Amino acid sequence: MNKEECIILFERYILNTATAEEVKQLSHWIKHNTDVSGWLESQILNSSTEMDRNIQMQMLNNIKSEINKSTHPPVLINSGKSVRNQFRLWLRVAAMLILPLLTAAAVYMYMTANQVSEPLIVSVDKGQKASIILPDGSKAWLNSLSKLTYKSDYNTEKRILELDGEAYFEVAHNPDKPFIVQSKDFSVEALGTAFGVKAYSEDIVISSILMRGKVMVTTPGGTSILKPNERIVFDRKSLQANKSKVTNAVDFTGWIHNELRFENESLVEIAKSIQRIYNVEIIFSTERLKNLRYTGTVQNNSLESLLNIITLTSPISFQIDNQNVTLYENKRLLKHYE
Repeated sequence: MNKEECIILFERYILNTATAEEVKQLSHWIKHNTDVSGWLESQILNSSTEMDRNIQMQMLNNIKSEINKSTHPPVLINSGKSVRNQFRLWLRVAAMLILPLLTAAAVYMYMTANQVSEPLIVSVDKGQKASIILPDGSKAWLNSLSKLTYKSDYNTEKRILELDGEAYFEVAHNPDKPFIVQSKDFSVEALGTAFGVKAYSEDIVISSILMRGKVMVTTPGGTSILKPNERIVFDRKSLQANKSKVTNAVDFTGWIHNELRFENESLVEIAKSIQRIYNVEIIFSTERLKNLRYTGTVQNNSLESLLNIITLTSPISFQIDNQNVTLYENKRLLKHYE
């Protein structure tokens, strides 16, 4: 599909004449074609900044409910504007919502120009990863099933981000504007540094690790200063925080390069990572399997390869059935393990 065909489908979408299959095709093509992502980004930067607030909100609702589902075309907005103008307006909003490849800086420029107060949310689906450049030039890499949120006043006095998931940050140095990553029960503040945070809202154990520079980590129990190659782990259940030295902090962000690092982690915690990365459901045949613990670094080339590596060092076996993975006790090996 070329850009001209894409425009035709866009206009059919706006006119409510696109078929369900055409909407699905359009959504897929936008999300996965880098040429179109750049083209749409240029539309954001070059188009008019005038947008009626009511029209914008209706478009947001339509796009959220329709394009992301890729099922039915939205209802045409009755605004008195021409179809061509509606198309240009819709194009800018659609690009913000459904293009993960757009730079956050471009979206930030658009939001600032239009005085939009809603926070910007960058989210990553299961089995996916993403990288963005923030408005201040800082870089962020997001792991599977992660969400990063920041407001339109980002980089005015402070640089505050909310994280639900796992991310790695390379922070642009600016001592006058603190860089803060917040999550439930956890806050990491940095001034020109590189660090990782793993803080999924559903996880009991959350952590941060420092590659270079210095960060201050705040938990309900107090604050800790991390130096390079130091890691802090916080248990939301016991409210205990433990800081330790690691051999190489980079190992803990290997997920950026398709590696998985486990540091004395239980199988139930590892299963959560596997579910996010491979978009599968892990089922335990017995409860005691969940308490097995692992340390090591493995390549996550394929689900089956990863599971085979785990079975080499533990008394378990597995069965894959579509999107379900069942873990069983290997009783022959279990007695040697115990």
